[in-house]
Amino acid sequence: MSKIVFLDVDGTLIDYEAKLPASAAKAVDQARANGHKVYICTGCSKAEIEQRNLCELDGMIGGNGAYVEDHGHVVMHQGLSKEDVKHIVDWCNERHLGFYLEANSGMYCNDYMYEQGPEVMVKYAQGKGADLTKAKESSKRFIDGFIHLQGEDLYRDDVNKISFILSSYQDHLDSQKNSHT
Repeated sequence: MSKIVFLDVDGTLIDYEAKLPASAAKAVDQARANGHKVYICTGCSKAEIEQRNLCELDGMIGGNGAYVEDHGHVVMHQGLSKEDVKHIVDWCNERHLGFYLEANSGMYCNDYMYEQGPEVMVKYAQGKGADLTKAKESSKRFIDGFIHLQGEDLYRDDVNKISFILSSYQDHLDSQKNSHT
């Protein structure tokens, strides 16, 4: 009897340096050879996943459930509205917060992400066990994957989710109060 296997990506299928261990690739290949379907289930959008060197899979649930794909066919895609994206982009820019828009077509960032992102990503990687050199390399690879946009070009209708950098706990509290989605 075949089964469906759902795998997380970061820290499960790949390590926090975005490397796929041979043992993970072998396990996925073996499961698929035994007739099971293997899907990734991740907060990442397709564009971010495509930057990684993964083994062959049957599909994905990405963007925290905003996008579902089976054997290359889109089963469901429910992103944010352009109005919601505009609201969040303006809110972040008014506060000078770095952010990136995660879409299947790419990861789009503002000016502040280039300023604030590298340091935050180094701290993130170190928190997951990377030494400083590897954390800096990982951060650079991640930031280099962004497409830099400004102004109204950031008002997109293909966004699955938005990740932003908090500068204070008050930003978190204000984001909860300001949320209308």
